[in-house]
Amino acid sequence: MPYQIGQLSRMIGAPYDPENRSPGFHCWGAFCAAQEILGQSGLPDFVPESATLADRAKALRDHPERARWREIEEPVLGCAVLMAKQSVATHVGCWLDLDGGGVLHALPNIGVAFETLQKLRFAGWRCITFHLPK
Repeated sequence: MPYQIGQLSRMIGAPYDPENRSPGFHCWGAFCAAQEILGQSGLPDFVPESATLADRAKALRDHPERARWREIEEPVLGCAVLMAKQSVATHVGCWLDLDGGGVLHALPNIGVAFETLQKLRFAGWRCITFHLPK
């Protein structure tokens, strides 16, 4: 796990890239990269970051990959964290059990960050849910 923590930590500060081109990430790309570091590879690249907010919400809600997920009550290492500023998720991150727990995610003008649930809620993410593959 120390090796994985180092790799995950090195993602923090990477620039945001709507096309998910190295060295940058969009939110789904950062989630997939974290999953790969944690040993879970093969997730499809489906979140259309350059599309409208409605398109991102539709992708996160309706893509066939979501049929493989189940919502869980409490976060666990590597789970998907879906976030919404209103009621429909438009953003995804990866839960990490570091420093009391937090979400690794990528946002425009910020890049890849690691933030606590408290900080995410303070930033306006009102609806936060946790998901794992079935």
